[in-house]
Amino acid sequence: MDILRRQFLFILGGAAVACGQSAPRIRVGCQTRAYGSPLPQGDKLLAALDDLAALGYEGFETNFASLESSFQDPAPMRAEFEKRKLKLIGLHAGASFADPGLIEKERAQVERLATASKALGAELLIFSAPGVPRGPDGRMDSAALKLRCEELNRVGSVCNAMGVRLCTHNHAKEVANDGEEVNAVMEGTDPKKVSMLMDAAYVHRAGLSVPAFIRKRYRRIAGVHVRDVRDNKEVDMGTGELDFRGIAGALRETRWSGWVILEINKRADVSSRQLVENSRKYMRAVMKI
Repeated sequence: MDILRRQFLFILGGAAVACGQSAPRIRVGCQTRAYGSPLPQGDKLLAALDDLAALGYEGFETNFASLESSFQDPAPMRAEFEKRKLKLIGLHAGASFADPGLIEKERAQVERLATASKALGAELLIFSAPGVPRGPDGRMDSAALKLRCEELNRVGSVCNAMGVRLCTHNHAKEVANDGEEVNAVMEGTDPKKVSMLMDAAYVHRAGLSVPAFIRKRYRRIAGVHVRDVRDNKEVDMGTGELDFRGIAGALRETRWSGWVILEINKRADVSSRQLVENSRKYMRAVMKI
């Protein structure tokens, strides 16, 4: 049945092209943490963007603190992005959305960051959160899970009103236990208000198939973070355990469109430019993007 389904999707995609419809487009971006995180605004940020533009990246994601000094007057920095033909994919921040004592503060932060994101031309606003608290029996705290889903729907509405897409970013805890937490959050939130920025390495480290995860959740995935790992350590793309051909195949099979974003960490033994250049070459050669 799986083979027949893939054949059907392939034929359907070919028919769309024959009818003059353009195929969904995958865009490639880079998280600026390859150069440091947060990356101070100014010469260091713009030098990193010069590299990314020269190497064929179409956009970038960054920690919100990298651009915070531009929030009051975003036009000059947005002009720098446009001059380099680079899209700000999204600002990345942290929040709990499950701690009653932080709710008001986090709501204000979402509104502030969504406003800045829109002004700077970003498509996404991305939040990482700690895992939902668990009781002594290992089960998720149902009240905390309920609060997280309610708050994500609420702040997702705020983002929608500003023309920005709210995304949750997974770490290891959210995809442990066969994706228990991320599945609960996706099923407990409104697809029109809450999306996901999937970290492929963490999905793999949890023992899940990344291509299978994509096939299950592609409608909710706005972006995919990619990097390679071996024995839970970050390594050069293509030298680790991730199946990048399979990941690219799943994205195409589902006719997904969105951002594939390189997210690697700065290293002492290799220049940041070389890291992102080698990775871009690999994505072109192996993922065909």
